[in-house]
Amino acid sequence: MLAVLLGLGASMAHAQPDTGSAVARSLDELSSSERQDDSLAAPAPAPASASTPSCRDYDTFVSRGSEAPIITTCETLSPDLLGLRPKLYENGWMFMGFYSATETYDLRGQEARPQTYNGQRPSFGSTLSTITTYDLSRLGWWGKRSQLTFEANSWRTVYRDAGLNDDAAVAQLSVQQEFADGRVRIQYGYYGMLGQFVGLFLGASTASSALGPTSIIPNLVGMAGFKPAPGMDIRLYSKSGRFYDHFGVARSQSPDGFLVDSKANPSGLKWSVEGTKPIYVNEIGYRVASTANTRMTWIRQGTIYNRTLYTDYRNPERKGTNRGFYLVADHQFTQPDTSLPYRGWYVNVKANHAPAEHNIFSSDYALTLYSLAPFATRPGDMVSFGYTRTEVSDDARRYLGAAGMDPVRFSSTGSVSYALRAFRGIYWVNTLSYTRNPVVTSQHPDAVNLQSQLTFSF
Repeated sequence: MLAVLLGLGASMAHAQPDTGSAVARSLDELSSSERQDDSLAAPAPAPASASTPSCRDYDTFVSRGSEAPIITTCETLSPDLLGLRPKLYENGWMFMGFYSATETYDLRGQEARPQTYNGQRPSFGSTLSTITTYDLSRLGWWGKRSQLTFEANSWRTVYRDAGLNDDAAVAQLSVQQEFADGRVRIQYGYYGMLGQFVGLFLGASTASSALGPTSIIPNLVGMAGFKPAPGMDIRLYSKSGRFYDHFGVARSQSPDGFLVDSKANPSGLKWSVEGTKPIYVNEIGYRVASTANTRMTWIRQGTIYNRTLYTDYRNPERKGTNRGFYLVADHQFTQPDTSLPYRGWYVNVKANHAPAEHNIFSSDYALTLYSLAPFATRPGDMVSFGYTRTEVSDDARRYLGAAGMDPVRFSSTGSVSYALRAFRGIYWVNTLSYTRNPVVTSQHPDAVNLQSQLTFSF
């Protein structure tokens, strides 16, 4: 399941437009608010002199493109990277790195071999991510605020069926360009579409986010996640910057699933994988940032169409194209301190659907309550309470039953998670979850998983 991989997830960036128009200013306010959510700490230190850049200056070249805001350089272990970032900044370069280590265990002690779900046995995993960007606008003909992004990841896990097994690969190699004063943004190259559209993290950032329920349906329908695929997407914004349409096309993930796709694409740069065709995604949305006068709201609806042929569980000798739909909404409903407008309680609701004849899971629903800076004395922390229910499709159940298996009707998880800012550049996230039916193809006792993750940003 994709939710299993959240503890191993690669770091992703958030897009920012040009500052020369109303839409650009609106979106820059959104990005600034999100970056404030990332650090949730004291203001950035002032530069030593007018000629010395500050960590906020370095953020100008932080990787852009994904819906998960990358943490500000002010919140890394060494904002100037031991003196390296000022030199990189002068030449249009940027380098960031992240290391996370995660341990998951079912507190009910239901160990078994072979392991059938994450945490059934003590499950350790780690991820090392490095992100390098270059300001292509310096070359002139690329246009304003154009950027080259190169990301490389290394994964390690003792759970051999998680899909990322002692693996190292390119996670992103792409170019982003902007036109019409930021109202048109184009990205092309190799990257994971899940991060560009649906997003994988709640309210804060890849480093500081308390985990909540995440749907696996967009991934099952073919949207690539942690291993990239060649693709292109375009964002179109209204004059205010609040309304947008986002369209993308890319190579589909393998119809046989993430594990097969990962093994077939070891470097992350493979142009084609056997049995795959293009996948198309269109998302429309409305997004407002937290300010002293407004509360954060983000509503988006997406439609997915995949030309890749998937097994038809009604007739296994026949195959057909796949599709999916998602609706996600976030809203901030409290704002106790206008000087820290991001602070408060939020609600996140999700609904996903996919055809029963082509997918193991036909629908899921999730509700999460989360708070950024839940305590005035802990502005860098985050807490979340979530519940999700995933329905196993009737067609898949009949197919698995005919094969001699005993499939369940659904799987549900309730969770509570706390992200603690232990120190600048260090986050400690602990999640306790209760899962009914942790294994789809057999009746299995409920699981009570405790997951602990340390993330270092540098």
